[in-house]
Amino acid sequence: MRYLALTLLWAISASAANWTDRKEYDLVLNIRAETSPQKRLGLLDQWKTAYPKSEYQQVRRELYLATYQALGDSPHTLSVAGEMLAGQPDSPVGAYWFTLLLPEEKAASPEQLALGEKASRQLLGDPKPAGGVELMAHRTLGWIHWQRSEYTQAEEEFQKCLQVDPAAAEISAWLGAVMATEQQPDKRVPALWQLARAAAYRDSGALPDELRRQYGEVLERLYTSYHGDTSGLDQLRTAAAAAPFPPAGFDIESVAAAALRKQDEELSRTNPQLAAWVRIRQKLEAPDGDKYFAETLHNNPLPKLKGVLIKADPPGKPNELTIGVIDPAQAEIVLKLTTELPSDAGAGTVLEFEGIVDSFVKSPFGLTVISDPSKISAWPAAPPASGEHK
Repeated sequence: MRYLALTLLWAISASAANWTDRKEYDLVLNIRAETSPQKRLGLLDQWKTAYPKSEYQQVRRELYLATYQALGDSPHTLSVAGEMLAGQPDSPVGAYWFTLLLPEEKAASPEQLALGEKASRQLLGDPKPAGGVELMAHRTLGWIHWQRSEYTQAEEEFQKCLQVDPAAAEISAWLGAVMATEQQPDKRVPALWQLARAAAYRDSGALPDELRRQYGEVLERLYTSYHGDTSGLDQLRTAAAAAPFPPAGFDIESVAAAALRKQDEELSRTNPQLAAWVRIRQKLEAPDGDKYFAETLHNNPLPKLKGVLIKADPPGKPNELTIGVIDPAQAEIVLKLTTELPSDAGAGTVLEFEGIVDSFVKSPFGLTVISDPSKISAWPAAPPASGEHK
């Protein structure tokens, strides 16, 4: 407001030659003297109607903006800020107010989004803005990306907001909503954390009570859907209220993970060898399976396993065995023997074996293990040589 007042003082003290006529000058003097925002708005409309091409159109827009702001009329304030940017693209006042108010627009047009992005990036230019302006610009950029369904970019901007102001609970709510919308497995727990923070945080920067209640209802619904029940939800709320981001390694067990855990516990009790292999295979098939192989399995002993022979090569005295552990018809492990076996064995033979892990291919899945015939149990004995006493 102080900036606008100074602008008006400059305008009315300018040379008379800059005014269209004396009437325009007197009208602006009346606008300056008017203290009622509603009456000032009427005078501004008179000025705009009588002098649409005034040399002081940008000053007039700034006065309109200040008047609409005083009236609490955000839609018109946003519209005038857009006009200011159209008339003067580098207008700092227009960029500030357009960036501030755009996220309040319920149905922003693509043109408004584009202008808002430009204005926000203008505010983030050199020199680096003050914290409040930086937060506002990243907030609006995140909101713009959200409206365009550019979720990754929206996340990045909202995370920058929380780095500037960790207490901005509104941003936590928006970030949680964006992550939940993506419906990606690795985003579900971080989304729950952000929604829990929006619902539970109560200090400076907290959401109004009604909004906290609404986000709390959304949180409980999503948490129950993911976890299966509300157990652990209170602990999540407490932890999220204390920090804007979850600590490294934080996790919430999903319904599917709980089912797998119970299945693994039962399998470990009834068939520990198979359970051990299932865990190894799951880790190998995970996104970081190659890293797990290199750091944990490679050149190390494989635990003793039991599997079904699928193929033995070459026939007669094989030195390479293809084995299925989980599915007797699906090749999983290839045993490369240090010496050949003295006899053959038929497909379907159940073997127990050990060895040193040598190599791994994720697709099609295959683990190669170096083994010695002495480490293989239940291999059938060689038939008696022809002519031997039976």
